Amino acid sequence: MGGLASVAFLRLAVIVCKYAIQAPLVKGCSAERTDVTNPVARFDRGGSTAELLAHDLTQQILDGHIAPGARLREESLAARYQVSRTPIREALLLLGSSGLVALERNRGATVLALAADDVVEVYHLRAVLEAEAASLAAARITAAALDVLDRSCDQLALLHSAPASRQLEADTSFHYTIAEASGSKRLYALIRQVCAIPEAYRSVMAYTAEDMAAAESQHRAVAAALRTGRRVNAARLMRQHVAWAGKLAVKRLEPWLRPE
Repeated sequence: MGGLASVAFLRLAVIVCKYAIQAPLVKGCSAERTDVTNPVARFDRGGSTAELLAHDLTQQILDGHIAPGARLREESLAARYQVSRTPIREALLLLGSSGLVALERNRGATVLALAADDVVEVYHLRAVLEAEAASLAAARITAAALDVLDRSCDQLALLHSAPASRQLEADTSFHYTIAEASGSKRLYALIRQVCAIPEAYRSVMAYTAEDMAAAESQHRAVAAALRTGRRVNAARLMRQHVAWAGKLAVKRLEPWLRPE
């Protein structure tokens, strides 16, 4: 893995270790809500239990169902979602790394108001990791994987007015196919973890027709670089694409963001 991606991995590892020390002290949950459907049973797309939980909690925070200042307690969340405390702990870690909650010793997790810098940082990590994945994939991607990328791009062309969830499905198919084609299971797992929160943003943020046309064009450029084995170009184009998506996320999420 390249130097920048290694730095991103170490950063996430430090967060994991810090939270692992604090986690046994987290108890209960004051942000109760009785009308929550279990996201693990509801979601059809792939992903770990922690990713699905993080996605659902992020939606609730952005929708205002869980307000800034609310305490998220491990035991109550586990009971509410009918899962063990381990995926709850991992989901809170993902929320913490995105800036949505603060993880504090003896206090558990507290919901924060999201700031633009938080969104920028998450997309920066995505750009570092996904550029590395594209670079690795350029040297080993299969014809079958390239066909998946082409079909994903074709789908984007048909979804200009589609709901955000359908747009997201085509988009994540493209990104995760490249991550898997990198051949690095660790890198693929990191990308899935870092993308859990941006996916939740995207699930409530439909792209316009203009946005979708731009995303499709950028995806096709990345796919073309992968098809011809141009590692440097593939990495550069992927980094630029994720940076573009990050700027768009900040713009679209402005109503939810706290002032700097």
